[in-house]
Amino acid sequence: MSEADTLPDRSLLYAYRAPGDFLDCYSVSLGEHHDLQNADMRVLADLILNADIAWMRNLMALRDRVARFVGMKSGKALAMEQAPTPVAGRGVGERIGFFKIYQVAPDEIILGEDDWHQDFRLTILRDAQRIYAATCCRRHNVFGHAYLALILPFHKLIVKSVLDKAVKASPAAA
Repeated sequence: MSEADTLPDRSLLYAYRAPGDFLDCYSVSLGEHHDLQNADMRVLADLILNADIAWMRNLMALRDRVARFVGMKSGKALAMEQAPTPVAGRGVGERIGFFKIYQVAPDEIILGEDDWHQDFRLTILRDAQRIYAATCCRRHNVFGHAYLALILPFHKLIVKSVLDKAVKASPAAA
C-alpha cells in the first residue's frame, strides 16, 4: 500500500526544484515484483500514469472541461501529441500519456508540463525496495497557487491510487 514518503536525495528532480516550489512524494513497496524492479522506466511510467481508474478518468475529464475556460492546457489535447512508437523507445520531448518526457535514467524518469499558471515535474524513481512518485510544482502566479490548493486533495488520492494499481497489476502480484 502506498504512503507519503521522502524523495531520496539521489533523485534528478532536485536539480529542477527551486526555493518556494511545492514538492510531495509517495512510495509503494515493490515486494517480490521482479518484473517492476527490472522494467524500463518508460514502461513503468506508462503502467503508473495510464492506470485505468474510472473515478480518476472522470475527474480528469472534468478538469479538462474547466481548463478550456481559463486557457490551461488539457490532458486530452496533450495526450493526442503522444507518438505511436512503442513506449520503451520514446525519448526526451515525446510523451507518455499527456506527460512530456524530460529525462530518462536507468532507475528514474522525469516527466511534466509547462503552462501559464504553473510548471510541474513528476519523477518516478525506483530502488530495489520501492517505487517513489514525487511531484514538484513551480507556481507562476496567484492562479497557480489557487489551482494547486484546489487539486491537492485529488492529486494525493490519484498518486496513491495509481501506485497501488501498478503494483497490483504487476504479473508478480498474481
